[in-house]
Amino acid sequence: MNTNTLHRLLVALVVLLLITAGSLYVLSVTLAPQGGPDVAARFVGYAWIAVVGAVLTGVVDFFVRAGLNRTRARRGR
Repeated sequence: MNTNTLHRLLVALVVLLLITAGSLYVLSVTLAPQGGPDVAARFVGYAWIAVVGAVLTGVVDFFVRAGLNRTRARRGR
């Protein structure tokens, strides 16, 4: 797997995690009247975990792209 493919995979993972976080937040708002604040807090916690995962994946992607640019510079592109 080359770095360009890895970059695309990581970007797709970031997008998927952010969509998951948004969905979990909407679920927490929707389920709050039926399940109470404990259920809402649980889903908000899961949403925060997804957001943190997206940020960490973005940081990894930043370093993958930096490595990609360094490799291109070495090759003379």
